[in-house]
Amino acid sequence: GDGDGDGGGSGSSIDVDRIEKDLEWTDNLGGTNPKNYQLWYHRRALLEFRFKGKSVQEADEETLLSVARKELNYVDKILDDDSKNYHAWSHRQWIIRTLDNPHLWSTEIEYSHSKILSDPRNNSAWSQRWFALHEGSPIITANNNSSSKSILSLEKAREEANYALSGARVDPYNESPWRYLVGILMEQWRRRDARRTEEEDADADDTEHLAESGGLLVRESIEGIKEMKRSMEDPSQSLSSEDGGVSVSLLSALVDLLELFTDEKELLEEATILSGELVVEDPVRRKYWRRREREISKKIPLVV
Repeated sequence: GDGDGDGGGSGSSIDVDRIEKDLEWTDNLGGTNPKNYQLWYHRRALLEFRFKGKSVQEADEETLLSVARKELNYVDKILDDDSKNYHAWSHRQWIIRTLDNPHLWSTEIEYSHSKILSDPRNNSAWSQRWFALHEGSPIITANNNSSSKSILSLEKAREEANYALSGARVDPYNESPWRYLVGILMEQWRRRDARRTEEEDADADDTEHLAESGGLLVRESIEGIKEMKRSMEDPSQSLSSEDGGVSVSLLSALVDLLELFTDEKELLEEATILSGELVVEDPVRRKYWRRREREISKKIPLVV
């Protein structure tokens, strides 16, 4: 570069025009090679000056939002050509997480919805919906104690479960809505378990009610899945498959959810039978389903 023309000599300002020109330059380069991670890294480094540099204090939020929207439009252009471009999706997430603006979070939910509609099998779009709904918080697992702020409310989780089931009805063989559904329900189940162990809670009745509501949502979803399964098996129903094949993704989701009810013998038996079916229906993962079948069946005698 030209050494002293960095516009930041005084240490108090940023050469906005130069950053814009540099972004334009990477845009022209990236047009033919949007998978080159160095270009994405360079764009991020430039935008960090805009979002986190010394001039940010003086910049009003609307100006920063305008910069973010312009960059999100650029990313959208890349995703129009390559809807599963990992770098592009990661870059979107970085922009939205960095600004952490309520408007950007809500519009990203709408954006991911539009991408799911245009290609329901685009798992990146489903992942982006999760990311936007949880405002960038990590997935809750049994091992990480994430704040309850990042967990969806029961009402929102019910909406998302219905959203996933609607996507699955459109194409029951599409794995993406099924994995999304299981993720949403598992999160509520973990919250239910956490609430059950919260002995210090002042209102025990309220805790129990919320805990059971999470379990109820999982039961409702299981019924919805079973209903879809029956429709697929019935030749007179519109959902029945043309080739008569079962949906491995549907059965897999059902096993994951039924297995949660470790104190209900009937549901565990059902999960064992379905795992056995999957040994045949999902030959690529035959060994995996045999193991699952054995593991679930071992839990049955333990039920009081």
